[in-house]
Amino acid sequence: MTDIQDIHDRKQILIAVGSKENITEDIHSLSEQLIDNPALTVITGKEMRNTVIEIASALFLDENLVLVLVDPDKELIHDVRKQMHALKERIHIIIYLTAPPSEGHKLIEGKIIVMEQKKERRIEEKVRGFIRKYEKKMTHEAFRLLVGRIRDESVLESELTKLVTYVGERRDIKSKDVLAVGVETHEESLITLFDALAKKNKKEAITIFENLLLNGFNILAIHSFLVKQIRLLLQAKDMEEIFKASPEYAIFAKTFGKWKDGMEMKPLEKKHYLPFQKPYYAYNLSKISQRMSKKDLIAFFDMLAAFDVKVKSGTKHERALLEQGLIGA
Repeated sequence: MTDIQDIHDRKQILIAVGSKENITEDIHSLSEQLIDNPALTVITGKEMRNTVIEIASALFLDENLVLVLVDPDKELIHDVRKQMHALKERIHIIIYLTAPPSEGHKLIEGKIIVMEQKKERRIEEKVRGFIRKYEKKMTHEAFRLLVGRIRDESVLESELTKLVTYVGERRDIKSKDVLAVGVETHEESLITLFDALAKKNKKEAITIFENLLLNGFNILAIHSFLVKQIRLLLQAKDMEEIFKASPEYAIFAKTFGKWKDGMEMKPLEKKHYLPFQKPYYAYNLSKISQRMSKKDLIAFFDMLAAFDVKVKSGTKHERALLEQGLIGA
């Protein structure tokens, strides 16, 4: 997208040339660069003429109003040209086109903005703006890794917030930080998934599963995380009597710490053992294990093992198999 920072808060008509795939993202991005806290009114189709005339005749308009017309035709532009030129003195107007502007569109005499259609470029602009506010820098490798993980751009800000929080006072955001935050985020999601299963809320469990796939998490990686967690939940179940009397986290953490320190043997692969998880993570696992029977946990583990066998034997239906397993849990 071309730089439009010089027109922030200055009322005028912008003709944005973009694509159908990026309409929503482009409109929000452009309006936020025009004015702080934009109040969007987006109109399409046959209602455009009447809506423009109605807004133009209003005595009072919200000063943050941004009027957006999506793909208006030449005839409509001709009919409402006078109203548009009157309105541009009062509010921001965006004409969003999914094809190059015609001679009819040029009657409006608006500033033409060619929207950047490449996802990576749009994300880069957002990332730069966000981390600049927090006086951070991101390495090229970290940015590439982040772009590869983002499938739904609506989650970008929340992912960046997690990264900024994770690095703390450190200025540089590196690829290892993106990887670490990604693992923690997905572990949190999988904790929520098991929580939904413990509540017998299969609809919520499937929604969480779908969101993981939507955000680029490979189905085999999800399976791997599920296997890890079910093992930890079974360990938590075996230790249930120790922690059942400690419902509060502060008490749990003390008991958990003493239990870990008192272990004589330290395994090489600590990530597979409950005592070597982060205390709050272990606490959540403990709470979930108390709501699930050992029989159900073993049945779920058997389902994951059967899934692994079918995948390694060759199947084109990994997603359907795992969804079926979650529904049957």
